[in-house]
Amino acid sequence: IRQIIDEVQFKPAKCKYRVYIIDEVHMLTTEAFNALLKTLEEPPEHVIFILAITEVHKLPQTILSRCQRFDFHRIPPRAIADRLLYVANQEGVTLSDSAAMLAASVADGALRDALSLLDRCIAISSEI
Repeated sequence: IRQIIDEVQFKPAKCKYRVYIIDEVHMLTTEAFNALLKTLEEPPEHVIFILAITEVHKLPQTILSRCQRFDFHRIPPRAIADRLLYVANQEGVTLSDSAAMLAASVADGALRDALSLLDRCIAISSEI
């Protein structure tokens, strides 16, 4: 976090914004949150922070109140299955609809997890 705070003062050389994505931000220490607070209160115009979190109740109110919140929802299984079928087709792999739906259900709304599962299945067989 301290490195980020030191870097935000510099404008990006080629882009309009310098974007920082901090994943699982609820895992930061109290000291890290305190260090980030001032920068979030008055961020430079050329800086965008994206704080990703799965447990919003663990985020200090002082941080939450300085952020614009966007809630993302799980992807429906049918949409994931359709994407898996598309990827399998692009890779020349035979994937049945029932296998795609099973992988989508196991992934519980997370496309990345479903794609990872598909990748592991493809490593074993080209017909799933």
